[in-house]
Amino acid sequence: MLFRVLGSLQVESDAGVVVLGGARSRALLTALLLDPGAVVALDRLAEAVWPGEPPADVGNGVHTTVSRLRRALGPAGALVRTRPPGYLLDVGRDAVDAELFEAATREATARLAADPAGAALALEEALALWRGPAYGEFADGFARGAATRLDALRTAARETRADALLQAGDPATAAALAADLSAAHPLRERPVEIAMRALAALGRTPDALEAFRRHRSLVGEELGLDPSPRLRELETRLLRADVAPPRAAPAPRRGTRLPTRPSPLVGRADELHDLTGALASRRLVTLVGPGGVGKTRTVLELAHRMASAGRAVWWVDLVPLEPQRLAEAVATALRIEIGAGTDLVEDLCLAVADTRGTLVLDNAEHVVDAVAHLVERLLDAAPELRVLVTSRERLALDGEAVKALSPLPLPTGPDRDNPAVRLFVERAPGLEPATLGDADLALVVRACRRLDGLPLAIELGAARAAALGLPALLERLDGRLDMLAGGRRTADRRHRTLRAVVEWSHDLLTEPEAHLYARLSVFPAGFSLDQVESVCADGLLPATGIADLLARLVEQSLVQRAGTRFVLLDVLRTHAAERLEAAGEAGELRRRHAADTAARLTRHSALLWTRDEPRAVAALNDLVADLHTAFRTALGEDRHLALRLAGDVHDYAYFRQRLDLLRWGTEVLDDAGADPERGPEVLTTAAAAEWSVGRLDAAGALAERGVVLAGGPDEPAALAPLKVRADLELFRGETDHAVRTYRLLAARWRAAGVPALGVLYESSVLQTLVMGGRTAEAAREVDALLAEAETVSNPTATAWAWCVTGLAVAAIDHARALRHFRTAAVHGEGVDSRLFVAIARTSEALTAGVDDPAAGLRMFPDVLEQWALLGNEMVQWWALGNLVVLLARAGADQEAAVLAGAVIAAQDSHPRFVIEGLRIGKALAAIQVRRGEQATQADLAAGAALGFAGAVAHARRALARPA
Repeated sequence: MLFRVLGSLQVESDAGVVVLGGARSRALLTALLLDPGAVVALDRLAEAVWPGEPPADVGNGVHTTVSRLRRALGPAGALVRTRPPGYLLDVGRDAVDAELFEAATREATARLAADPAGAALALEEALALWRGPAYGEFADGFARGAATRLDALRTAARETRADALLQAGDPATAAALAADLSAAHPLRERPVEIAMRALAALGRTPDALEAFRRHRSLVGEELGLDPSPRLRELETRLLRADVAPPRAAPAPRRGTRLPTRPSPLVGRADELHDLTGALASRRLVTLVGPGGVGKTRTVLELAHRMASAGRAVWWVDLVPLEPQRLAEAVATALRIEIGAGTDLVEDLCLAVADTRGTLVLDNAEHVVDAVAHLVERLLDAAPELRVLVTSRERLALDGEAVKALSPLPLPTGPDRDNPAVRLFVERAPGLEPATLGDADLALVVRACRRLDGLPLAIELGAARAAALGLPALLERLDGRLDMLAGGRRTADRRHRTLRAVVEWSHDLLTEPEAHLYARLSVFPAGFSLDQVESVCADGLLPATGIADLLARLVEQSLVQRAGTRFVLLDVLRTHAAERLEAAGEAGELRRRHAADTAARLTRHSALLWTRDEPRAVAALNDLVADLHTAFRTALGEDRHLALRLAGDVHDYAYFRQRLDLLRWGTEVLDDAGADPERGPEVLTTAAAAEWSVGRLDAAGALAERGVVLAGGPDEPAALAPLKVRADLELFRGETDHAVRTYRLLAARWRAAGVPALGVLYESSVLQTLVMGGRTAEAAREVDALLAEAETVSNPTATAWAWCVTGLAVAAIDHARALRHFRTAAVHGEGVDSRLFVAIARTSEALTAGVDDPAAGLRMFPDVLEQWALLGNEMVQWWALGNLVVLLARAGADQEAAVLAGAVIAAQDSHPRFVIEGLRIGKALAAIQVRRGEQATQADLAAGAALGFAGAVAHARRALARPA
C-alpha cells in the first residue's frame, strides 16, 4: 500500500489505484497523511474537511466522513483507526511517497562527496516520485505549510542532483538542469553557480560569465544586493574575455509521460554516451540488436535523462500496433490532432511541422516498412524533430545513424564490478553482492561467459540459479551454447543466439508449463489470471491448475508480473507463438480469445451505468489491446461476433472518446443491416464515429437506419439510435425536438430499471435548454436533477449532471458554476469519462473568463490539449467558438475575428447552438466597433480559409502571445 501526496492524492494497493471520489474523503485522508501513524484531533480534521465552516456536531460529521473514507479504501480502510481524541492512519512512513522522498534525499545528499554518480541517480529516482504540486488540491489550504516545505526540499534536491551530475562528469546535463532551475527560481544563487561551473567545463566560459551578469543584474534590481563573495570569486576565476551573450533556444514542446524504469540500468554508460552524441549530430538514430539485448531499456534510460534535462521527449511503444495505426499512435504521443481524411500521414506531417524534440519509436521490427515510410515523411516535414528508433533491423533511410547494441562485456576473471556479473547477481534470488563468496563468484563469472553477456539470457539463467543452484545451472548449460558463440557476429546470428537462450529456457519447462507458455502468446498485451483460465484451459490444461502453472512461469522469468496482471515479453511472445503454430492450436486459441474478450466486454459494459462503473472502466481499459485483436479475429472468422463487439463497445468507447473503437461500427456496416438484434447498436457506434469528425448528415442517416431496423422508435432496440437522433437535433439547434427525444429516452430508461441513464438524458435536456437560449427554464430544474444524480451513484451520469447544471447557473452565479464544472471533472476523471471532463473544463475556462478574461485564456491551452487528445473534431469546433468569445473579451480582436471566420465557415460540421451563435455574434459586433467593418470582414475572410487544422494552429498561436 502506497499513499501518494506528491501531486494529486492517490492511493495504490496491490489491486490497483483506489478512486476517492468525494472531496471530503480526500481532505480527511490528506490531513491524516500530514503525520502518518500519529493521532490527529477531531478539530484539526474538521478544519481540513470543512475549512471555516465546521458542522454543528463535529464528532458526528467527522465520523461520517471517516466511514465513507473507509468504504472507499476497501480492505485498506481498516488502517484508519479511532484513537482519542481523533483518528490516525496506521501506516509507517515508508508507505507515504513524501516520506520516502525526504529519506531518499537525505541519504543521497550524504553520499554526494564520496559517490556523486550514485547520489545523482538516487536523487533522480527520488524526484521521479513527484507527479505535481505536493498535496494537490489542498496545497493552498490546510496543507500549505507541509506543501511549501516539500516544494523547497524538491528545489534543493534538484540543485543537488545538478551538482552531483557535474561532479560525476556530465556537465552538459548539469548545465541544462541548472538553467531550468534558474528560470524557475531566478533569485536563488546555487543554480547560477552550478551553471557557471558546468558551462566552463564545457568550454563555454563566455556563457558562464553571461549567466553571472544576468544574475547580478537581477538581484540588484529586485533586492538591491550584490552577488555573494563566493559567486564573485568564481566570476574572477572564469573571467577571460568579453563575448556576446548566448542566443536563447526556443522552449521545447512538453513531452509525454515516459514508461517507468523497472530497475537501475547496468553496464550501458558508453552506449548512452554514443547515442547522445549520435542524436546531437544526426536527426535519425536507430539502435539495432537482437531481442533481449536491452534496446528498450537503454533507450528508456536516455529518454528519462533527456526529459530530466528539460528536453521534450515523446515515447511510442509499437508492440501492440498494426501498420495502419502508426500515424494515430504518433499523433496521440505528440498530443496533436490529425484530420479525418484518408491520408492520416499527410495530416500528421502538416500538424507536426513546428515540433521540436525527440520522438522515440520502440520495437519497430514488426512494422519496419511502415515505420520507415512514416519517419521519412516526418523528418522532411519537421526540421526540428529528431527520431530515435529501436528495432532488430535498420530502417535503411538516407542520413540514418545506426548503432548496434552488443551484449554486455564478458568478465575475464573474478570481477565483481563487471556489468554482466552485477546483472546476474542482482537478478538471482538469494544472491547478495555483499555475501557472495569467491567460489560462487567464479561460478557466476563462468555462467555469464556461457550466456555470452546477453542480458535476457543472464536474467533467465539467474532466475534458474535459485532453483537449481549455480553448479547445476552450469551443468545444464553444457552442450546448449553452440549458437551463443555467434552472439557477437551478424544480426541474424544474434537473433538465433537469443532463440537458443529462449529454447533452453523452454526446455526446462514441464509439458504442462510449455503448453501454457505457448498459449499465452494469444494475448496481445498484459493479461489477468482469470483471462488465462478462461482462454487457455481445456482438457489438456484444467482450469484448476492454471494458477500454479502461471506462477511457475513467473518464477522462471518467462512471464513478468505487473500488479495483478501479467506480461509476456515481446521476444518470448514471438517464440511462444511459433510453438503454438507448430502445435496446430493457434487458430483455436485466437477464436477462444475473441469469444472470451467479447464476453468480458458484454459483462463489463452492463456495469457502466451502475455504481460499479469505476471497476468496469478499469477492466475495459486493461482490455483495449485484447479488444482490437478480438475484433480483427472476428472480422476474418466470425462476422456475427464482430457485430456483437462493435455494438457492445459503444458506451465504453463513446464516453471515453475512443474513436479507434467507435470506427469498428463503420467496418461492419454491410452486415449490420441484416441483423435486427445487433444492427441498431452497430449503426449507433458507426454514427458516433461519423459525427465525431463532423459528418452530421452521414451520422443522421445511420441513426435513422437503426431506428427502422429496430422496428420503429417504440421498440427497445431503437433506444440506442434514438440517442444519436437526439444528439443531432441538439447539434442542429432543434431545441424542442431534442428536448422531447431526450425526455423520452430518460423516461424509458428509468422504466427499464437503469436510473443512471435516466439522469444522463435528463441532464441532456438541461443542456439542450441552455444551448437553445432557454437558460431560465433549465435553472429551475437544477436542484431536482442533482438530487436524482446523488441517488444513482454513477460517476459518468453524476459528472454530466454537475456539468449541465453548471451551464444552467453560469449566467446568474459564476462562482457556483465554476464549482459545478470542477466537481463534474472530478467525477468524470475517476472513470476516464473524457468527453464530459473536456466539456466541463472548456465551460470552466469560458465562465472564469467572464470576470477575468486573462484567467480564462490561461486555462485554454490545457483545454485545447485535452480536445486534441480526444480527436473529436466536431466538438473541438465548439471549443474554438468559446475561445472566440474569450479572445474578444480580452481585447485580442484580430485573433478573435480570424478564428470566428474559421468557426462560421465550418458551421455545417459543428454544433449550431443558439446561445453560442449569440455569443459569437455579440463578440463580433464589439470587434467591428473597435476595428471597423472593413478590417473585421478581412479577418473573417482570412479565417474562413483556414480549415480545421489551420484554425487550431491559429488558436494556439493566439494563446501563446503575451496578454
